[in-house]
Amino acid sequence: MNKLLFMKLLGIYLLVLAITAIVILPEVLGHAPLGAGGNESLATAALIPDPTKSWAIYDELHEGGEAHYYRFSISEGQRILVSLYISPASKDMGFSPVLVFMGPRISNQGIIPGEVEVPEGSSAMVVEGKPPAQATYEPFSPSSFYSLATIDLNAPSSGTYYIAIYEPYQGGHYGLAVGYRETYTLEEWILIPINLISIHQWEGQNLSSILAPMGVILVVGLALILRRRRNRELPMTLFNWTGALAGLLFLGSGVTVLSQMIIALTRASLVPEVGITLVFAAIPILLGISALRLALKQEEKIRTRKRAYFVILGLLALFMWAGLLVGPILAIVTSLLPSRTGITFKAAAD
Repeated sequence: MNKLLFMKLLGIYLLVLAITAIVILPEVLGHAPLGAGGNESLATAALIPDPTKSWAIYDELHEGGEAHYYRFSISEGQRILVSLYISPASKDMGFSPVLVFMGPRISNQGIIPGEVEVPEGSSAMVVEGKPPAQATYEPFSPSSFYSLATIDLNAPSSGTYYIAIYEPYQGGHYGLAVGYRETYTLEEWILIPINLISIHQWEGQNLSSILAPMGVILVVGLALILRRRRNRELPMTLFNWTGALAGLLFLGSGVTVLSQMIIALTRASLVPEVGITLVFAAIPILLGISALRLALKQEEKIRTRKRAYFVILGLLALFMWAGLLVGPILAIVTSLLPSRTGITFKAAAD
């Protein structure tokens, strides 16, 4: 690979990363994922650890008449922000749950469904909403959803507050966003690619369709590499294979982002935030191109500089969600492999 060309590519995506970190990310960071489950009663309400931190819960009411409960503690005067939304598939089914917000000194509003439990001494606010005609586009995922209800107020009293999600007629997928401070732990950040898969499943997609773009890139990419190597009669060492596979996984991540963007835009309007999604697609694609060029250059001895490049690529990919965790690991492993192994892989002749 031409050194000058590689440095140009490296400079391009480092510049993109810098712009993303400085300008874009503070404005579009999504909610940290939070798991629930087993919260079908007030006594087993799922705990929201810090209601000021931005959390996202993706769950499902399995049948009509079922309610899910959540709880959190907060001090008087602190801001409470809660939003309820549903998936596109659930909207098509007519699923429209209500949000019941309960706690001390809340202004009573609406009629509390008979099946919803209310804590002793608490008042309740019932918020019903109708799905809008157009879905909201989320550039960070990318995905789409339909907003139903939002509560935004200062806590009238210190204490424990409860949220109930209830639908009288049928089950469906709903999402609950709580909090406003966009912050992530290192683990939450790194695991975002895995959580995004579950979000797309929540939208109504199956796992095979979500992973299909990645699979196509892997199959086509490996076939093209084998054909090129066979035609030129070039051997493929383990270093070549692992590095190339990491690059293809990075490319597959970028193509997956683009495919999910297209799916989301079938429900939502074309908005300026699409540009944010394009940045998140471009970064893994640039990482993939760089990794492939490094891996497929034929050399008798792998220089330390090239190994360092693979470490850098792996770390960048890990923090920019390229390669579904496997790609970054392969890139770092590639940096440790010897120039030649005991077995040299060659493409089979016709």
